[in-house]
Amino acid sequence: MKNSTIVTTPSGFLGYDNLPDGYRLATLEDFITKGKRNIGLKFLVQWVDNAFFYQICEVSMNLTSAILKPHLESNRVFIKDDPHATA
Repeated sequence: MKNSTIVTTPSGFLGYDNLPDGYRLATLEDFITKGKRNIGLKFLVQWVDNAFFYQICEVSMNLTSAILKPHLESNRVFIKDDPHATA
């Protein structure tokens, strides 16, 4: 079990010092339900210049696939795995 601690960067960004347990790589489909954005969905983005920082983010109306896609393609976006989801 990883010991993830919430930390704040000097710029005020909140995140974790490592990937917390229970998170998995995200796909674009994780952010859409019935054709609409999952507003309020929390997710983590691993920083490019600091592999030990996972910024806490939330889906809003301003988040577009154009913004998210490069991060998804780089395997740096993670969401909490839903144990109740069916495959």
